[in-house]
Amino acid sequence: MNIKQYKPILQASIISVIALLIHKTIFLLFAPNLVESEFIYSLPELYGLFFLLSALILFILIKISQISMTNVGFIFLFLTTFKMGVAYVFLKPILKPHLANPSIEKINFLVVFLLFLTIETWITIQLINTKKQ
Repeated sequence: MNIKQYKPILQASIISVIALLIHKTIFLLFAPNLVESEFIYSLPELYGLFFLLSALILFILIKISQISMTNVGFIFLFLTTFKMGVAYVFLKPILKPHLANPSIEKINFLVVFLLFLTIETWITIQLINTKKQ
């Protein structure tokens, strides 16, 4: 087993930890009155959920790239669509009107989702480009 092939998952974990720390810092600096415990999902929970989904996607893409490089793009699209479905299931409680600060929680969810989508896309592009060389 070559550990070097799983470097993209390590990259994603480092980026996600840095992003979580930056997100928490911005949250504390610009919205110190908001209590994160009132949210349905705290920032660490959101980052944990999306990191697990992204790590699973990247792991599958690494395995697929070893078998057939031509299918990596299609598998990425399929897995990303599946992830969007899972994200919607987790987003449904946030969309209900009974929350104290629904817009901030929706923004947090969207920011984290888009961050991990960007990370996955970037790493997938790297994976495809390194195999073409």
